[in-house]
Amino acid sequence: MAATAKIAESYFSRRETVCTEQLSAAEHLASEIFTPHRLRFSGRGQRLNARLSAARIGAVTIGYLRYGADVELVNSTALDDYHINVPLTSHADSWCGSATAQATPTQAAVFLPGRPAGIKWAADCGQLCVKFSRADLELELEGLLGRPAIRPLNITHSMNLTADSSRAWLALLSILYREVSRPESIVQHPMTGRHFEHLLMHGFLLAQPHYQAMALAAADQQAAPPPKVLRTALDLIEEHPERSWTTTDLAREVGIGVRALQESFRRHVGVPPLTYLREVRLIRAHAELAASSEGAVTVARVAMKWGFGHLGRFSADYRRKFGVTPQHTLRAS
Repeated sequence: MAATAKIAESYFSRRETVCTEQLSAAEHLASEIFTPHRLRFSGRGQRLNARLSAARIGAVTIGYLRYGADVELVNSTALDDYHINVPLTSHADSWCGSATAQATPTQAAVFLPGRPAGIKWAADCGQLCVKFSRADLELELEGLLGRPAIRPLNITHSMNLTADSSRAWLALLSILYREVSRPESIVQHPMTGRHFEHLLMHGFLLAQPHYQAMALAAADQQAAPPPKVLRTALDLIEEHPERSWTTTDLAREVGIGVRALQESFRRHVGVPPLTYLREVRLIRAHAELAASSEGAVTVARVAMKWGFGHLGRFSADYRRKFGVTPQHTLRAS
């Protein structure tokens, strides 16, 4: 029973509503929950009246934030995760990298990982703030497509909340925020909470215009099945990604020439055989690190198990794909 409670606590955590008039306190709380940033007044004679409440459900953090004063938030380093801000009142002007957007009750601002960002927040603006773990959101995308997402989803910096798909996502977000605010919320149970977690990520991805093109491309590939020999090669990689495959080995196993195998991968998969192999290995390594305790395994052992002989290159590829280091995933688990 105690173990079950511990699992639920690690999956779900909630911050009770905090009100403060101190700029440093508001900066610390919001930085701790969402992303580290600096907070300053953007007008003279301002007095803060901040209110913050938030909850984390697995890979999703959702909260309400209002400052009661004209303030500016600046994150000068690259963001680690995806953030979406939905104003319930008034507006906020934001930038992410070189892109700008104004968030209003009909248009959300979207902040992408790997770029610095900032917000000019109006005094009367209260926002629902959502954070998606980069690694988990991109794994959800691969799950929806049914294949590794070699190319990233082209997410726009603003989200039209009047579109049908966005309205459905916004309704789910509102329900989820109300639910996490209750003391005895059903989302505290990992099984129920996981459904909400996946629904919110799926809804966000489905509302992205570029996702439709990716889904159509994936459907076209499935509508015209690849040759049997390619399917055999893919199965070999999926079943034994830890083996030290070369393109020559794979071609020999399936009984065709190297050039024919490379052309088949290019036409039907979109990447060379060894690039596909690396992506599968990264996914397996990520799954094992996420399911292990820090004292039970080491990053080096997991990397070697899944065919990565160079630890530095493994760490770089892992961070490229999942947005965090392997050690971060292991500690988080």
